[in-house]
Amino acid sequence: MDNFGSLLDQPHLCVLTRHADTELARIQDTIERKALVGGRADLEDLFSTLLACDQPRTPKTLDLIGHSTADCLLQLGDWVIDGTRPLAMAYFRGLADNEVLPRLGIYAIRLLGCSTATTPRARATIIELSDILGIEVFGMRDMLVAAHFDAHGFVRDRAYMLACSEDLRRMPDDSFVQPSPEIVERVRHPRLLDVDALPSLPDATAHDVSGWPLRRAGVDDAQMILGCIRRNEGAAMPGLLAAPICEVAFPSSRAGQHFRMQMLLDYTFVRVYPDGDSRPGIVYPIDNPRAVARIVAMLQTVLPRSPTS
Repeated sequence: MDNFGSLLDQPHLCVLTRHADTELARIQDTIERKALVGGRADLEDLFSTLLACDQPRTPKTLDLIGHSTADCLLQLGDWVIDGTRPLAMAYFRGLADNEVLPRLGIYAIRLLGCSTATTPRARATIIELSDILGIEVFGMRDMLVAAHFDAHGFVRDRAYMLACSEDLRRMPDDSFVQPSPEIVERVRHPRLLDVDALPSLPDATAHDVSGWPLRRAGVDDAQMILGCIRRNEGAAMPGLLAAPICEVAFPSSRAGQHFRMQMLLDYTFVRVYPDGDSRPGIVYPIDNPRAVARIVAMLQTVLPRSPTS
């Protein structure tokens, strides 16, 4: 962005990692006013430029948006914000000593990357940053995708996905499901959605007790729904404990059987269990949640919500 001063009168100062994968590129395209950085040096230059701008200072959050590491630490370009690294924390102490954030109107920091509040190391980093800067710091409870943003940044109605430093100080370490090393490795390598590899179930569903609606999709509806799923961007998300809105039974290539997908979070994701119910589900983002919601609403309900009905 050439006119950096225009960032100062926004409720969120959105700073994104410059080098983006598909999902981060979508976020970059969605947010109208933002700054792109390749690491700590670029962030330092940005702050220096903004301090020199003669613009009103609207109260704002500093939203740092990027990838997360295997330990769910936020990574901006080549810089990982890690509370156990003295050099990283020394940088933030310098910001505090020079009152950089208050001078820019920043009253809170949000580390917007997948699950940046879900491991002990990530939570300790959030608390350490808050202690150094004297402001509230937030991390993410779940995965983060472009659907969570609009032209102004992270949307307000997704605030429930944030965990704040004050709450984390009182939270026991076992409050989040911790990923095993095997799970972490799977998260790092996106899973392709191969519908033929999903477990098949018999069409008879009289003994189904899942506790949420089961709807049956025909071939045409199934193709339209599958066409809205980003099938090469799956991730194992053991911390995503959201109950499904419903399950959809899709026709299987095996006669008399079907496979199922769970619809999550206002139809922004689907979840499947290619490795069996005892393993974490694989979550895929949906490109057009409204279209999928309309299709699903028209499907026949095989079973009602109540498992006893």
